[in-house]
Amino acid sequence: MQCAKARAKRDNGGESVITIKDVAKQAGVSTATVSRYMNQRDMLSERTQRAVRQAIEQLGYQPDPTARALQSKKSSMIGLVVPVVDYAFFSRLTDAVEQACSRFGYKLLLCQSAYDAAKELEMVALLKANKVDGILLCSRLGDASLYTRNEFPIISIDREIPGIPSITADNYSGGVLAAEALYRAGCRRPLILTTEVPEYMAMYQRQRGFLDACAKLGMAAKVCVLHDAGFGEAETSQIKTQLVSNPPIDGVFALGDMIAAGYVHMALQDAALNHLRLPLVGFDGLDIARLFAFSTVAQPIRQMGARAVELLIRRINGESVPETLMLPVEYIERRSTRARRPEQRGLDT
Repeated sequence: MQCAKARAKRDNGGESVITIKDVAKQAGVSTATVSRYMNQRDMLSERTQRAVRQAIEQLGYQPDPTARALQSKKSSMIGLVVPVVDYAFFSRLTDAVEQACSRFGYKLLLCQSAYDAAKELEMVALLKANKVDGILLCSRLGDASLYTRNEFPIISIDREIPGIPSITADNYSGGVLAAEALYRAGCRRPLILTTEVPEYMAMYQRQRGFLDACAKLGMAAKVCVLHDAGFGEAETSQIKTQLVSNPPIDGVFALGDMIAAGYVHMALQDAALNHLRLPLVGFDGLDIARLFAFSTVAQPIRQMGARAVELLIRRINGESVPETLMLPVEYIERRSTRARRPEQRGLDT
């Protein structure tokens, strides 16, 4: 039986506690049905849900979360660990996760690891200490196998970790789509712009897919590893050296939309680079790709967040979940890769 905070006025002016029994009587159902509505309402018919919901609203019933947690031995809280929240991918993911948690009656505790392995471990330990029911993890830990050493419910997002259920986008196929798009735009010697990405990260699969597709299409790709995605003087010099190589580069694939946007901004500031106007494809499907009008391979970020919550709740409830759930990506073409005459090929900045 649930406890309640809601109170109602008695006829004599006093107050009485509104209980789950009152709700059940008002709705014409059992107390077990009301309890099920609170915890797993998707198991009830729409008619029953409506009756219970109306009774709760009419009586002003409010379950006590502390009492519910003590009774169920669950806190109804989920933890999310991301590297940062000010990067568009993670901010969109976090918003989707929070909304999904709310739909399922969970509260979200958010932690940032700042791309620091020690801090990531600290945040995971902190969430467990705060009795969260499960954790959604965007891990940047080199050896993430330690997360498999106990049965605590964890879902990995944007990275496959052996022994832990994961949800990712199909990064490899996304790389293939990018190569095919540049090929259609007339590119034969594309340049990959990337930062230092460990092979265990999902982002690395974009590069693998792109290079494999280039080999099949007869394209000679080069890789330019940037030490700073902020495009400082050193990175600008790096790229300019690659672009004027012999034979010259004739297209660009950026492994992230923010890298692609940095390239566009750099090209706009440099007359020589702007004159090249090379075809460009980014990756992620962030708003900045639309603003700069370059083509991109879009990840279903919001869907990843929502599905991750669903998987985690299933694990919390002791249900089995797939080891890996890979969601399809989508190529979005904009003017940076649309077919043009040879002398016009390039980036419309």
